[in-house]
Amino acid sequence: MLTMISTMGLGLWAWIQQYRHFLPTPDSKAGRALQHQYQGTAHDIWLILLLIVAGYLISKIYISQQKEAEESKHNSKGAVQSCLQFIRNNPITTVIFAAYTVAMIAGTTYLYKDMVGWYADLVDGYFLDNFSLKGSFIRETMRRTDYRFFPLAHQDIHILSWFSIQIKTWMLFSAAELIGTVLLCIKFLNNLEKQDQARAGTILFITSLLLIHPSTGTAFFHVIYCERMLCLVFMLYINAYLDHSRTGHLSSFYSTLLWALIGIFIKDISILLFVIPPTSLWIADVIHQRRQTPHETQSVSPFSPHYRLEHWICSLPLVFICSYIFLALIPSSYAAEGAYNNGASYYIFLDLRFYLFALVAASRAIAIAKERIRFNFLDAINIAAFAYAISLSCVYEFDSTSYLALPFQLIASINIAWAWIQLTKKKKGQIIKHKKEFLGAIIASTTILTTDHMTSKNTFIANIVEQKTEQLYIQSTYEKLDEITRKIREEGNHANIIIHEQSRLSAYRHLNRIPYRALIEYIPSKEQFIIKDGENKGKIYSPMRGDLVANLDKSIDLIDPILENLETEIIYRHNPTKKTGLILKITGTKR
Repeated sequence: MLTMISTMGLGLWAWIQQYRHFLPTPDSKAGRALQHQYQGTAHDIWLILLLIVAGYLISKIYISQQKEAEESKHNSKGAVQSCLQFIRNNPITTVIFAAYTVAMIAGTTYLYKDMVGWYADLVDGYFLDNFSLKGSFIRETMRRTDYRFFPLAHQDIHILSWFSIQIKTWMLFSAAELIGTVLLCIKFLNNLEKQDQARAGTILFITSLLLIHPSTGTAFFHVIYCERMLCLVFMLYINAYLDHSRTGHLSSFYSTLLWALIGIFIKDISILLFVIPPTSLWIADVIHQRRQTPHETQSVSPFSPHYRLEHWICSLPLVFICSYIFLALIPSSYAAEGAYNNGASYYIFLDLRFYLFALVAASRAIAIAKERIRFNFLDAINIAAFAYAISLSCVYEFDSTSYLALPFQLIASINIAWAWIQLTKKKKGQIIKHKKEFLGAIIASTTILTTDHMTSKNTFIANIVEQKTEQLYIQSTYEKLDEITRKIREEGNHANIIIHEQSRLSAYRHLNRIPYRALIEYIPSKEQFIIKDGENKGKIYSPMRGDLVANLDKSIDLIDPILENLETEIIYRHNPTKKTGLILKITGTKR
């Protein structure tokens, strides 16, 4: 069925390519209406089908869990009791989580990069439409025409915005996602092999590796990057898969399918993370079975019901391809705007953790080749990690310190933590040995973090400082512009504000709350000033004495063309660098 639908989609795509002249041009009014209608209808049908499947899986998970609870005599601890026990056993790690959360929240503002555009829809109107779909989140993910395909990216924040539009609340949610990801890493390592539960030192080691890295800092110190949600869903997925392989529970079977179905639509290449691990295990297990002599075991067919979960997961690429054809390929081909990665640098930068991960993965591969150990789930996700890195370098760039590499760094940290467990797992029994292991974890993590800092071009600290500084100067300049404009109005004068067209802020994006008479944008392609909001909207404007020129969120070089024939005085400047907020007052024109 999916193959037939995909073939029909490719036929429609080919028809559009050959008979484009039968359709209105994409930049015409009729063309834009056609594209808007097609994308809206196609995504509505896709979302309805996705919700039906997800609802079915959730109901099966609930029913299966109820049956398993009745059959099991084991009473698991409640969430509150488990949380309190974790805090008692890991006080230093708990303090790190708390301090990290405070650092994430402090100084965060919605006037930052993509959030400027997303947030405008949330504060538009009279705050009476909490549970409505927000156009900014839909346009970002489901109305693209640049061949990108990540329809479920940022939808966690979209849903959260129905209940709160406070950026600090969103950051608490982001911190919860990060802490959940770390705890799921610990759970995965605990269940991967037959061993004692991770001790306080090991948990501290894993936490330090995951939290203190530039990719984590970029992705989690604001909510504009979908890698946050991708990492959390991936950890839920591999834990569910591991639980099913160990217990055979139906609840974990359906949970694995649910998280895989969600995960493949969070990012363009995330399907690699969800399909490659079970496929690798399936192939490895079949090969192992074939190598066994008939006297030892009966060979299992690759299509045996034993591999039912793998069969379902390996069918997801068909779902992904079919969805991509109708939701991304066809509208992008019609719009003919080019791919998002046109002009990408396609470069590769590797950091210390990449080499540590490669060393661990290579040592396991050698041991598997020599039949010292069996190929297991850790090796399977390692293959997925390297495939993800290679794909990222092919379609854009792979900088292992970038937020784009966060899923790779997550798996790298899991491998480094696994290697640490192997080094320390023989030390059992006495309290002094636990203390030595804890001290060793501190020394090991500090060594890795220090070496990271000394060898990386983009350090965790520098990254966070840059993010916080940029948010601070944008917010401070915005507040100062509002204060200056109100003061001008109170004195009985009119305030006209001139900005550059490339500024993220505009009349619709938050500047409309500032009490100006007119907001003017400089259009460099026309070398004209156009009134975008306020008195005489839409008309050409000539800068006058007393007007304000503002740079809020870009380098001050951007406003140089505006100032060419003007004499100005500085009213406000946030800092002496070029990346600063700047407000100027026009005092005259140059002759």
